[in-house]
Amino acid sequence: MIRCLSIIILIVVSLVASFPDDIPRCHAGDTACITRTAQALLKTHAKTGYPSLGFPVVEPFFLKHFEIGDGRNQGNINLKLKFKDVTVSGLSDVKIENTVGFTEDPTTSKFEMFYTFSKINIKGKYVADGRILILPIQGDGDSEINLINTKAAIKFKPKVTKKDGRLFLDVDKLKVYLDPERMQIKLTNLFNGDKALGSNLNIFLNENWKDVWTELQPSIHSAIAEVMKSIMKNIFIKFSYEELFLE
Repeated sequence: MIRCLSIIILIVVSLVASFPDDIPRCHAGDTACITRTAQALLKTHAKTGYPSLGFPVVEPFFLKHFEIGDGRNQGNINLKLKFKDVTVSGLSDVKIENTVGFTEDPTTSKFEMFYTFSKINIKGKYVADGRILILPIQGDGDSEINLINTKAAIKFKPKVTKKDGRLFLDVDKLKVYLDPERMQIKLTNLFNGDKALGSNLNIFLNENWKDVWTELQPSIHSAIAEVMKSIMKNIFIKFSYEELFLE
């Protein structure tokens, strides 16, 4: 999920790297063109990548590890989850709903993109520690999380500098927002393998998925934002803003 959201918005800033004939370049501010191009590139190359553009395979893609939740929430659900050897699939089935900004003057332009993912599936090993109500929760085993009909938004504000008459961007402020219509979660080997307790907890987590999501989403948003900043900085160092679009 993290890689896909990063790649979608970065399509706009990566198309000029040995620009291929089969991908149309857009004029600055032509958000309809930007949306079409980003959608077509992701649909066509999600499973194969596009090496000449630095566009990686994102269907599926793999994460070695990440953490969500800090275990310090004082509410009814207080969880810290550590994941490793994670496989994420379903990212190629994305609809880019809208693009805002990307106009000629980056100092005044908005930079926003909005998407919908029908289903994102996340599988991997997990370690859990925390509390639900008054019940301590611990476990480690296999995990599966599904995010259903997820609305996503990415917005960033660049820092702009001028070099040799050209404008170069750096990521200053960036915000990520995810809003799933539904989240499904399954954790195995809870309570040292007690199937009855584990089954009841999984039922509770799914019945109260909104509370679970409230607990987990700040860490997810933060992780996505940091990864996107890192990738975008590399692109912005290489190309001036003027080079990213047709004149």
